[in-house]
Amino acid sequence: MLVAPPDTETLSRAYYELSRLGAQASGEKSPWPYQPNSTEELLALCAELSRYDPRLFGILVEYLLRHWREIRPQDLRSHYAKMATPQCVAVLAEFLKSADPGPEVKYFVEYLQRGLSPVPFQLFYKDLYAPGGKLSKRSIEESLAEFKKWGFLSRERPTIDVHKKTSVGSLDADSRRNILTKLFEEKGELRLGDYLKAVHEGVTRQQALSDLKKIAKVAGSKRGPGARWVLKKVK
Repeated sequence: MLVAPPDTETLSRAYYELSRLGAQASGEKSPWPYQPNSTEELLALCAELSRYDPRLFGILVEYLLRHWREIRPQDLRSHYAKMATPQCVAVLAEFLKSADPGPEVKYFVEYLQRGLSPVPFQLFYKDLYAPGGKLSKRSIEESLAEFKKWGFLSRERPTIDVHKKTSVGSLDADSRRNILTKLFEEKGELRLGDYLKAVHEGVTRQQALSDLKKIAKVAGSKRGPGARWVLKKVK
C-alpha cells in the first residue's frame, strides 16, 4: 500500500484527508501518490503512514473513538492484504477499546483483529529514534500494553482529546517495574505520588502500592501518601 516512507507533504495530505472525514486535524492538500477510493481505504493507508508519525496515530485513535460506528469493518479488512503490517490497525483498535470498553466497541474491535497474529517484536515507530539510543531503549522497556499485544514497542500515548490533553494507554507489570526501577535510580527515594505521576495516573493507588511493595520499603516511620520509599537491599 505504501510506495515509500512519507515525507512532510504526504503526512500533511493525510491530515487534510482525515479532516474531511471529521477528524480533529488540519493539513494541506499537497500532492501525494495515493488515490484512496473509500473511507476504509484511506484509514488503512493512514494506519500504515502512522508508523512514521505519532501525531497521525493519535489523530486516528481519536477519529475511531468518535466515528467507529460509521466505519465498515469488512471493507477495512479487505485492504489488509495490501498492507505491510495490518497489525497496525489492530493496535489502533486496541487503543479504541482502552478508551471505550463498551460491549459494542469490543465486538467491533474483535472483528478488525480477527485472524491477525502479533508481529515479531519491533519498534512501532520507524525512524523516530536513533537505534540503541536512550529514547529507543525507553520505548522498549516502558512500552504500552496496547502496542505489546501485537508485537510492537512504544511508550507514546495517543491523545484522544487535544483540548483536555487526555491520553490513553496502559502498562503491564514489566513496564511498570522498569519505570519504577528507573525512578529509584534517578531519585534514590520516592513518594507514591511520584510513581503515579510517572505512569500518568494509569494505575490505581492500590496497584501502585502493590508495585512499590514488591521492590521497595518505607523509609522511616511515616506512613500514608507522604511516606518515603527506598529500594530493598538485595540479599
